[in-house]
Amino acid sequence: MCWASLPRNILSIKRAARAECVSLTLSQLMKSTRPDPESCIRTAQWLHDQLPIRFARRIEDILQLPHVVVINPQINSILSTYLETFEAIHSFPPIRTQDNEMAFLQVIREQLAMHNPGTRLIAEGYREVRRLYPSIHLDAFLHDHFTTRIATRILMDNYMEMRVPREEHIGVVRQNMRPLKIVQEIAGELTVLTTSLYGCAPEVEYRGNPDCILDYIPRHVKYMVRELLKNAFRSTVERHLARSTKSDKLPHVAVELQQGDIHVIFKISDQGGGMPKSLQREAWKYGWTTVDANKKSPEAFQYAEESCSWDRGMDSKAPERSELAGYGFGLPLTRLHAQYFGGDVFMQALPGHGTDLILILTHLKEGTPSTEFDDLSTLLYKKERKPHREPDREQ
Repeated sequence: MCWASLPRNILSIKRAARAECVSLTLSQLMKSTRPDPESCIRTAQWLHDQLPIRFARRIEDILQLPHVVVINPQINSILSTYLETFEAIHSFPPIRTQDNEMAFLQVIREQLAMHNPGTRLIAEGYREVRRLYPSIHLDAFLHDHFTTRIATRILMDNYMEMRVPREEHIGVVRQNMRPLKIVQEIAGELTVLTTSLYGCAPEVEYRGNPDCILDYIPRHVKYMVRELLKNAFRSTVERHLARSTKSDKLPHVAVELQQGDIHVIFKISDQGGGMPKSLQREAWKYGWTTVDANKKSPEAFQYAEESCSWDRGMDSKAPERSELAGYGFGLPLTRLHAQYFGGDVFMQALPGHGTDLILILTHLKEGTPSTEFDDLSTLLYKKERKPHREPDREQ
């Protein structure tokens, strides 16, 4: 990349990227989440200092990608958004008064909305690049990019939510959440969508402990459950419609919930045919998909952005498009979200029959191990920049 093509403020970006990035655990964030003006000003001052460092580092990482990646229109749009956000926050004057803080809040609100389509743009851009250059693999970059994206959005979302106390909420964390209610809500959405695309949809059978509760970030739970249920619905319908008529009864999709000591376990089982063992590892790589990218049909199985539903109190945010069938980002992003707070996702595929996907989420309570992890986005820059390697394990 030639010097003339670099951002005009590249020197400011490089200086910010070398500054100290202060790590913050979720427990520390929850303890500092109070609605009084003094707490809001302190949080705004901290974000004013730390967010430019995080955005500068991501800008540098994008600029170091292969040139054919950086000039892709979708990924270049991401770069432009990061540059605009860096400049908007970095150039904001010192925050000393309540009026300063309210003006800063408006900047954060506007910038966060600009980043909403980021996942879709990255997925589309990566697909376009790989069509031209199949040998390009960006798993290391994508893993780090989405890790820092999760961390940054939590910080910015929590700052926006902290000034409006809500019952059973600490900032972005919802306490005593009922996973069954979330699953039922998403299953209802998917039933309507699947029926509109295919003419039928599988019923959902609920098993296990319907009364289990979970302290977690609702947006994350909804994203992960939606991705796993969507895969189960799609595979079930497509396998059985190919073998029978629409009047034949589809096998159920089973959702089992169990309460552990510090976890809630979701087990989503389908009879969609599973996948060969040779492909199971591939399913966790960014960009791998069984969907024909050239088709604009039910196979794409994509939600429109406006069809997503979000937790009460977050309606002011434009929901990010979370359905990425056809891009190959759903499973790896689901696992990344789960692992971010010490959970995980496992696949047990029975070729020729179906698939069990097991999602394990840890409670986000103050003092529990899941809230004491250092901010993973800052840890990325405390180690040598080695290529990210997919976990060497059987899924």
